[in-house]
Amino acid sequence: MAKFTPTPIVIRTALDEHGSLLDVERIAGEDLREYAERLFDAYANRASSTYTGLLNGINRELGLDRRDLITVSIRGLGFGDLTDPNVILTQTTIQNTNSYTNTINGTTVTAVGDTLTDTTQSWTPKHLRGYKLKILTEEYEVIDNTATTLTFDADLSGLVGNPYTVEVDWEANVLVGLGLRIGNKLYKIAENTNDTIRIETGDLLEGDDTVYKIRAFNPKVEVTGSSFNLYKEFNNEENFQLEKGIVLREDVRFHRDIVDEINKLKFFEAENLLEQKVDVFAFILNRQSSEEVVIKETVPAAKFFKLTNGSIKEGSVRFTEANIFLREVEEDMVSQATGNYNVDYDQGIIKVNTTPSGRKPVSYTWNEFPFTITDSPVIINPFNKEDSEEFLFLQQEMERYLNPQDRFRSSVPKADMIEYIAELLSVRPENWGE
Repeated sequence: MAKFTPTPIVIRTALDEHGSLLDVERIAGEDLREYAERLFDAYANRASSTYTGLLNGINRELGLDRRDLITVSIRGLGFGDLTDPNVILTQTTIQNTNSYTNTINGTTVTAVGDTLTDTTQSWTPKHLRGYKLKILTEEYEVIDNTATTLTFDADLSGLVGNPYTVEVDWEANVLVGLGLRIGNKLYKIAENTNDTIRIETGDLLEGDDTVYKIRAFNPKVEVTGSSFNLYKEFNNEENFQLEKGIVLREDVRFHRDIVDEINKLKFFEAENLLEQKVDVFAFILNRQSSEEVVIKETVPAAKFFKLTNGSIKEGSVRFTEANIFLREVEEDMVSQATGNYNVDYDQGIIKVNTTPSGRKPVSYTWNEFPFTITDSPVIINPFNKEDSEEFLFLQQEMERYLNPQDRFRSSVPKADMIEYIAELLSVRPENWGE
């Protein structure tokens, strides 16, 4: 029979006793405040065999700090105000026939760099995002506006003497799959013409809010071992709309470059959380995703309740009381039959015809926005993962293969692989005691 010999532990303070119970030993030279923070971290960020759990455990054991680098938020294309006489609203459509015209005369109307200024106008700030500026045969999309200025991703200098027109002019069905936001209601766009949007389901005449905009419907932000992906709609791996894929270390080198790239997009915006002079290598971002799955949340005994989270992925809600949550219907139809229920996916609000038992769970997928991107002094980036292989090795196309995923195989390392490893080793110099 094996004999167990206890190992004596030196207890100097109450914190050392807590640390012995949590299996978090004090690092050489660590003071009580730093040790207490690591003990709290053991409760907040559990160690496990998962990717996140490994990062939690390794960083904590080495006394290394992770940082919040970037926040990513959803933004929309300003579209207008329902009180505007040039905005025509029906039950399922919005038509915007607004048009602004003038001549660039160099005094009251000027075009300098990427900005057109018209001091005779009084536009609602940000409402013209997505409108088209037409000058002669050229078209430019408005990316931002104030009361008197329009901003573009183009140089407008030298256009004095030319008349201009600003109006809605969408490409047919370019907005399909996006969301139409009015107040706290979000509708999915089914089709669009140059100036009209039609929603899939719902009644636009029911809302009391007047301001509306176009935004991502099922957005998602995902950081892999080699890329930073922003989806304006993500249903699953086969069904999505990618607004921007940023290849780390090839398209960008530092985290501030990622912020700059995101702020050029229509449906996402980003903020740098570090000082402007601080640069963090883009490739040391944690693998992370704004999409999270709630496996079990208890449904209360109420006909009207709010889930813990909003920004829920459409169609992801699963109830176990099938007789209570039998069919999903429009909000105004919930009271018409037993088994009817409605989900406000944006707010996470549930309305149901019959009161649930209060003991059964619900599961769903939701996206956290604003989403905070973090880094890690410890990097776990397996070389056998597909995105890592494409990042580090040249891909050789095979003449014969059974599956599409076997068409390309990793061959020799890329020329910059040694530099990549050198950067990994020099990300942050640390001293871990004597």
